Amino acid sequence: MLEQLRKNASGFVAQIFIGLLVLSFAVWGINDIFTGTVDTTVATVGDEDISGELFMLEYRRELQQRSQSFGRQLSTAEGQALGFDRRVLDQMVGRTALDVTARNLGLAAGEDLVIEDIRNDPAFQGPTGQFDAQTFQQTLFANGISEAFLVDDRRRYIARQQLVEAVSENVDMPDAYAAALFNVLNERRKANYVVLTPEMVPAPADPDETTLQNFYDVRGQALFREPEYRSFSYLLLTPETVAESLEIPDDQLRDEYAVRKAEFDQVERRVLEQISYPTREEAEAARAGLDEGKTFAALADAQGLEPGDYQLGTLTRRDIFSEDIAEAAFSLGNGEVSQPVEGPLGWVLIRAAQVIPAVESTFEDVKDRLRDDLALDRAYDELFDLSNQVEDARAGGLPLAQAVADLNLEATQVPPVTNAGLGRDGRRPDNLPVHEDIIAAAFEAQPGDEAPMGELADGSFFWVEVGEVTEARTPPLEEVRARLIASWKEEEREAALLRLAADLAARVNGGESLRSVADEFGRTPLETPALQRGMSNETFSRIAVNNLFSIGEGEATYGPVGFGNSVVLLQVADIISGEEGQTQDALAGFRQQINQTVSGDLMYQYVNAVRQDLDARVNPQAVAYVIGGDEGTGGY
Repeated sequence: MLEQLRKNASGFVAQIFIGLLVLSFAVWGINDIFTGTVDTTVATVGDEDISGELFMLEYRRELQQRSQSFGRQLSTAEGQALGFDRRVLDQMVGRTALDVTARNLGLAAGEDLVIEDIRNDPAFQGPTGQFDAQTFQQTLFANGISEAFLVDDRRRYIARQQLVEAVSENVDMPDAYAAALFNVLNERRKANYVVLTPEMVPAPADPDETTLQNFYDVRGQALFREPEYRSFSYLLLTPETVAESLEIPDDQLRDEYAVRKAEFDQVERRVLEQISYPTREEAEAARAGLDEGKTFAALADAQGLEPGDYQLGTLTRRDIFSEDIAEAAFSLGNGEVSQPVEGPLGWVLIRAAQVIPAVESTFEDVKDRLRDDLALDRAYDELFDLSNQVEDARAGGLPLAQAVADLNLEATQVPPVTNAGLGRDGRRPDNLPVHEDIIAAAFEAQPGDEAPMGELADGSFFWVEVGEVTEARTPPLEEVRARLIASWKEEEREAALLRLAADLAARVNGGESLRSVADEFGRTPLETPALQRGMSNETFSRIAVNNLFSIGEGEATYGPVGFGNSVVLLQVADIISGEEGQTQDALAGFRQQINQTVSGDLMYQYVNAVRQDLDARVNPQAVAYVIGGDEGTGGY
């Protein structure tokens, strides 16, 4: 969310580069700090520290956003394995380096500019398109951001943007350079080609023992390594499951309804439309047009407005920022249009397209919701008591399933899985917990040990008990002998096919025709369509296409096919210059892309330089501590 708010801040150049470029710097190449004790300062840039608290705030937001694409919540450990922690810290170090540099250069943003910038931020605008204090507070609360933090962050952003724009703006490549580069990158080539299949080279004989042993030593781990598998049982107690068993008497529900009745009553709402005018005179003239038979839609059309520009939607009185506009809007009947009303940005006409009367709730209407809410509130207390009972039952040393049976609870038995949750068939078992913390706990516990109770972020409690453990291993050679021999033969045949392709390409380059060498294998050369640099498909891999663009017309080369074990032999038949597609519009768009790329390169070099000048340092112990909660953990 912070990145989105920064994007909405004033200016447009800085954010193009900052988010994309600073993450490309390898944080871990910066000099590390190794102190004798754990410090929660995760990085120091010049005279400014990056706290572990702020780092975790942004790291959790990154995980939340990334989790959406994964379809489940990622744990902090998974985020580390995927490098998201390093990405977040790298961005923060880059931003801080620019902040310190901007401050050292005397760049700053005044209070008025910061306030104006925040008021113009679309993230804080209400239904009327104006800054809305309630929306502002709700947005900050939903994202765990204080007002003081946002103001400081925005002040830094504006100052930083001045520095970024000074470095990266107004980049304009010469016409000749842009045209030449356009021609090269848009060049296309046609080729005659023959696909060489593994069957075109003899199958190798079985390897001798020495060869096989060497192949096993070099490739065995990659080909046959089996991960660790664990079976385990787990018990998960959630507030929702406990709430289902609770009964709430009707008299308590009625008392709750009396307290919360206003929450369930539906206030009056209106479907509103609004057109703004610069002056009162223009608004009055438009209002007079309605009296002469014009429609409100016609007035909007005369202003060049689309329906989405003047139709505000269904609003309550509290949704309208201006009290004067709210008073006018909620005094209208169905279809009526107000007289001109002065708003924050000028004069407006308001139309009540539909009046939706207030609806008073009844106890029966909301009884089920009240019951669920009260039960869930009490479930947390019940959950705590029940968890103590489970702990007492486990203290007797019984297996988890037996320990909880007297409490009418049932532990779930999970068949052997990897730490990624995959069974021996490569699929996730149906009864595997969706919470990765439970799986992680099962792989941290030792067989026979009583693992401590775990707690999830939503307040749920869980227990795990490890069953059978199959250690990760590479099977001995004899166990995989047949598969090992087959893999060796396959790789040897692929190598022989590449040698054949190299020999045939050399013969073509020596003067023989592609057709004559293809005839030896009963093949007829085919013709490619016009191929572009960097493309690939099932027939032509990126390697083969790159090789094709590295030779001259009439020359031959080869490369793997896009899919499968075959090799494609190619001879350049035609080179189509990029000049054919060099229209004025295409070149202009290309120049803009090149200018942005060069601007990005400048920012890359600049941010890298200021980081080095400021002696930016990362404390890997602190990073591991704030993520994992234990000194020396986390893989740093």
